[in-house]
Amino acid sequence: MKFLHGADLHLDRSFEGLTNVKNAFQPYLMEANQKMLENIVDLAIAEDVDFVLLAGDTFHQHRPTLKTQQHFFAQMNCLAEKNIPVVMNFGNHDYYQSQRYWFDFPENMQLFTDETVATKKLQLKNGQEIAISSFSFEGPIIEAEKIDQFPRKTSNFHIGMYHGGQFPYAPFTTSKLAEKGYDYWALGHIHVPQMVSEMPPAYYSGTPLGHTKKEKNLAGVLLVEELAGKIKLQKVPVAPVVWQELTISLKEIRRSNQLLPYLVSQIAMTQPTLIQLKLTDNPTLAEEIQYQLASGELLETLNTSLPAEIFVTEVAFTSTTNERHYLAVDECLVDQLLTTYQSEAVFTEQLAEVNPKLQGLLTADFQTEVLQNVQEKIKQAYRFRREKDVD
Repeated sequence: MKFLHGADLHLDRSFEGLTNVKNAFQPYLMEANQKMLENIVDLAIAEDVDFVLLAGDTFHQHRPTLKTQQHFFAQMNCLAEKNIPVVMNFGNHDYYQSQRYWFDFPENMQLFTDETVATKKLQLKNGQEIAISSFSFEGPIIEAEKIDQFPRKTSNFHIGMYHGGQFPYAPFTTSKLAEKGYDYWALGHIHVPQMVSEMPPAYYSGTPLGHTKKEKNLAGVLLVEELAGKIKLQKVPVAPVVWQELTISLKEIRRSNQLLPYLVSQIAMTQPTLIQLKLTDNPTLAEEIQYQLASGELLETLNTSLPAEIFVTEVAFTSTTNERHYLAVDECLVDQLLTTYQSEAVFTEQLAEVNPKLQGLLTADFQTEVLQNVQEKIKQAYRFRREKDVD
């Protein structure tokens, strides 16, 4: 037996915390919810699952837009055409009110529509019968525990589907889950995928699409397979747009005009991506970088230089220096600066600027000797300046 466990799709939810999104990236955001749902349906069909569980908050609000409803029911009909049942409950965001739905739920869907726990039976393609027990929210909160209403195991394979876990959203305790003797608990409400219990298996699938930067690297649904009484789980990503943190070292960059082309060359993604960018390791250009960050021009210019499917949401720069007199540097900074010039490419470039004829002298020993001499001179200047400051 194989099934998909998904929850917290939050269809209709917009991406949060984004400003000044470039026009080329807007379509990816506008279509992300629809594409995510299509990916789930395509996965269910490709894996030929026995059924799909949607454990609450399928919609972001209890009055889904008509456009979202129309698309959702079209996708559910795609599953109906493949004889794949869908079992669905409603959470605290999309709490059930029948008059909100302008389209008929297909016959392949079984719904839990009220707060009283009920049990539904499914007949699988192989003739096996399973039981699924659940409830739905009828309002935005349920303060009471619902677990006591769940019956004990009644079938060879019994699933509990539960949206909640935290007060005032239908709290429960793990020990009470175990008392029911179920074979699997499909949980919803917590957006971070996590295992609540190994025995019995109880899992939050997490949200399939991160709508904020706090939900990065979380997106997916659970593909659950039962074989010989054992449960195997696989997290499958279905998000068409992802968030990513990216750190780029700039220690090879010596001039401002090298910066932008280098950043563009280092940012390459295989799908639409929202990037939080962190720049490091460049004391030489620190002041200029900080200025362009503060003005917002670096972020804007970078985004216009990147492919349409990439959008940098923010840029941070970690400077390794503090403001001080140009001679009043510490020895750690000296070592870091000279480490940069240990790169043969950087050293050769700087050597050519001093005197092109010196390039013929470049050997490993010559480079080491020059760097040692420079290091000593800088340290002498540092000690001299420190002594004068003391005087």
